[in-house]
Amino acid sequence: MRRLALLQACHRLLPAGPHIPPPANLPKRQLSAVTRPYQQPAHHMSSPTSRKGSQPHQLRTAAEPRQNRLYNVRLSHIEQVNPSVRLLQLTIPPEVQNLEDEDEGQELDQTTPDQPQPQPLTFLPGQWLDVHIPSISHAGGFSITSTPADAQVLPSLEPPTAIAIEETDVPPIDPHGRPPYVELAVRHAPSNPASAWLWRPADEILGTELSIRVGGSFVWPPSGVDLSKIRNVVFIAGGVGINPLISMLSHLNNGDDDATALQHPHLNIRFLYSTKLPREEGTGTSSLEQVLFLSRLRQIIASQSQFHRLQIRLDLFITDLDLDLERESSSLLSGSNEDLTLHTRRINRGDLQKAISGSDGRVRAEETVCYVCGPPGMTDEVVESLEGFLGKDERVYYEKWW
Repeated sequence: MRRLALLQACHRLLPAGPHIPPPANLPKRQLSAVTRPYQQPAHHMSSPTSRKGSQPHQLRTAAEPRQNRLYNVRLSHIEQVNPSVRLLQLTIPPEVQNLEDEDEGQELDQTTPDQPQPQPLTFLPGQWLDVHIPSISHAGGFSITSTPADAQVLPSLEPPTAIAIEETDVPPIDPHGRPPYVELAVRHAPSNPASAWLWRPADEILGTELSIRVGGSFVWPPSGVDLSKIRNVVFIAGGVGINPLISMLSHLNNGDDDATALQHPHLNIRFLYSTKLPREEGTGTSSLEQVLFLSRLRQIIASQSQFHRLQIRLDLFITDLDLDLERESSSLLSGSNEDLTLHTRRINRGDLQKAISGSDGRVRAEETVCYVCGPPGMTDEVVESLEGFLGKDERVYYEKWW
């Protein structure tokens, strides 16, 4: 209970620590936003859509809330999921996340009220990280693709008995389980110094210590909405815009969101994912299996088809599929769940209207929230359509900052 209370408190409080001063030429409204305490998300999070590569991440997101504390982490795992995207795990020191063990049975020191107490790293699904890399002057910005539960220390396991070890000759299980971590999906972008560094050969960068800071207002749960009335959640992703959305959906799938899971055992979720097929450089060969997070999405659908807590439908839109690949993809998905539908085109207004409509074809705005993340042009069109269907009363949340 103590750990739960601490983690919940950290969602509301801003961890103390050093902060990066905002640029001096920003308007006063933006200056005050850089170090303000964490708060529930605004209706949207946006940034300039032109000259997107000309401004560092911290300048583009200067008006966004971010925590004041930097955490040291270690780059512990790299997985190449397709020719253009890497999954990275940043391990958090367990002692940072397991602070209650250090003062178990002790009262918090009340003699230094001005001295901030250490706090574990916490975040909300959908947030991003400032990633500070040695020798790189500007921090990179990358959405977190894991869940808040992944950043917690797993409960210790009972150590195996000596007899069991001798009889089986199996190495003992690590009683601490896997270390807490955050996961990032980083696209290959040579013009972005942080991305370029994270795409260096794995043996050159694995084990490197990095510093991270949590930020962003594009989060689950939504602000300004009565969750007890929500029945329908619609996620719309374009390309790597799936990154914050997979964190949100995975969080809901895990049942970690008590406020939602307890109130809505049968929440309806529609996931519209538009992307191109990854293609091998040189050969041009493609594979649907390499679509970013498609396998994770399908695992979540399969899980919920058994537990029936969430009703999930996935519509996958492949925008560059030729005829041969279309046949191959149809064969690959022939055994899929009926809630997974493949389209060989872009998302259109009809798809959006269908996604937010009930089984009777009616749109109930008061029961629906939408999250959109994708390239700026796609996001603008999708948000305009959704707001036309639902109105602008804080029903559509979007992120657009690359």
